[in-house]
This record gives sequence, C-alpha cells and structure tokens, in this order.
Amino acid sequence: MQITDNMKLTDKRFWIFEALAILSTATTIGIIQVCLGRFELDGDSMPIFCFILTSYLVGQTVAWKVSKCPKWLKLGLSTYFYSIISFASLFAFIIILDYLDPKPLPVDVSVDTHIGFSTFSISLVALVLWSLVSFIPSMLTGFIASIYLGSEKTKSNRTLKSVSLEPLGVNGFAYLQKEALKIANGYFNSNKPILGGDVYKLVNGCIESTSDSWYCDRKESESLYDYVVRSYHITCDYIRNYPDKTNTFFSIVIEQIEDEI
Repeated sequence: MQITDNMKLTDKRFWIFEALAILSTATTIGIIQVCLGRFELDGDSMPIFCFILTSYLVGQTVAWKVSKCPKWLKLGLSTYFYSIISFASLFAFIIILDYLDPKPLPVDVSVDTHIGFSTFSISLVALVLWSLVSFIPSMLTGFIASIYLGSEKTKSNRTLKSVSLEPLGVNGFAYLQKEALKIANGYFNSNKPILGGDVYKLVNGCIESTSDSWYCDRKESESLYDYVVRSYHITCDYIRNYPDKTNTFFSIVIEQIEDEI
C-alpha cells in the first residue's frame, strides 16, 4: 500500500470533502441570516443557494488538487482563496450573459433614469461580502476534513509499507525499515550495487525529508562483487541502526552496471 499526498480527484476522500460544501453553504446562509436578516430557502432564493454551493464545490476541488497534505489550516485557507476566485468567476460569467442578453426596461422607467449602482459597484460589494461570510465556513470545512483524513491516515499506517516521493518532486518510493531491508537484499541477490539512500518521515500524513542519507562509492580497482557486498552491508547497517524508526522511511538508490567478467 502506498500514500501519495498529491491527493487525487478519484480518491473517495475527495467526494467526502466535496460533500462538506453543503455544510459550508448552510453555514454561509446562517451567517447571512444573522447579519442581514431572515433568509428563506424558497423558489426565489434557490438560485442563490445553488450559486453559493457551486462556488464552494469548485473552490474545494481546486484546493484538494493543489494541497500536498491534509493539514486543516492549508485546506481551509486554500478553500477560502479558491472559493473567492470561483465566486468572482461565476459572478463575472452571469454579468457577461446579462450584458449579451439585456432585458428591456419596464415601461414606466425612462432610459435616462439613474439606477443607483453600476455593475462594477455591485460586483465589488458582492465580492467583499463573500470574502467576509465565506471565511468561517471554509476554515470549518478544512478543520473537519483534516480530522477525517487524519483518522484515515492512522488506519492506513498500520499496514503501510511504502510512500510515494512524488509530492517532493522525486520519482520513486521510500520504504519502512523491514521492507527496505528486503529490497536491499533483493538488489544484493541481483548483483546490483547500492549507491546510497535517503531518509524520510511521515508527519501528519505528509512525507518530509529528514536530510539524513548514506552513500557508498566504489573504490578504485574494487571488483563488482566486492562493491555489491560492501554497499549491501553499509545499507543494511545504516537502516538497522537508524535511531528513530517511528514513521521513518528509506529510499534506496542503485546503479545499473553491466556484469563484469
């Protein structure tokens, strides 16, 4: 089993996270009720509900995709930031549609009548209001999601053997001590020397580098077999004697060398 912190949209946890958009929408409407007065979810207000829900759904989708790990503060702030962008984009889209399909003025309203607010002013006020009322729901969503994702990570850690290093920009995997020793033994049996490796820690579901590493360079005039044996023992000794083995993972780097006669 492996964990990748670059959380994918196909992950079932993503859909649970998206479902929290309903909670965010309900919380937002509750804040609007408290601040602006009664807000009834009837036929006239349903478009507003759908608009708010869509803003959160899009914002949370982007936040999930760009988040490297399920920390509540990062998830919450990402959701808040991208929901604002989503809200502004949807609002701009509606204004453009309205501009392209203008509605005729009522017969009792002159074309010279000043309406009071320009489209830009209304858009700016709406964006400011959204920035104010969406902060608490976004942070609440991030907090609840991090609790759930954290519990899922705890369950999966019981059987976890490897983690992807893709979130760190590394194409490969790191392994728990027992699994890393098995892999090192496999390289030894395949007559492949081990150049070295790096050590990583899994912290709150996020893979992080410890900056610890080991290496084994081939000595001058050293035979391939001797190099394979020596690099294998150095690797095993380092992995076995590493002081902190809790949530510690080891990556192993090898060099492909043609068999020497």
